[in-house]
Amino acid sequence: MDLFALNEEVARAWLTELVVAYEVDASFGGDSVLVSPDSPLIGMAWSPRQLGEEDGVFLLVKGAQAARVIDKQKEMTTAFEFVDDGGEGVYRWLLDISAPSPLKLVTLTEAMAGLGETAPGGTGVEFGIAILRAAVQQANHLIHQLSDYVDASTQQGGN
Repeated sequence: MDLFALNEEVARAWLTELVVAYEVDASFGGDSVLVSPDSPLIGMAWSPRQLGEEDGVFLLVKGAQAARVIDKQKEMTTAFEFVDDGGEGVYRWLLDISAPSPLKLVTLTEAMAGLGETAPGGTGVEFGIAILRAAVQQANHLIHQLSDYVDASTQQGGN
């Protein structure tokens, strides 16, 4: 199976466009032509660990795949899922496989406080890059786990 890959140079340019569009809209109260309704609302101070920002992470990962910032197989997508636990919340990564047979794999949940922990400064473009790196890493981890499981099953005489 091919793995997911993040083109960081393209990702940084794409995220910068999103930030500029958001900041222009915020400054002038208009609707930017660069941002679609499905685009994440990411400004220079964007910090998705804050309550209410979870949809931005979901839209960021979805948009990065649509914009081909994240390269992937056409039969697979990865997604971010926030789970309200009554506290600060937890999240997990999903891998949706549509062919040859539908299958959904998920990671274990993690505390929202750890999201994007590798982002220096923890806001804006750098936070977006950290999240996209995590999305790619976790999708590839799930692919490897599936591959290991299939190999082990085949060696034991399974189907």
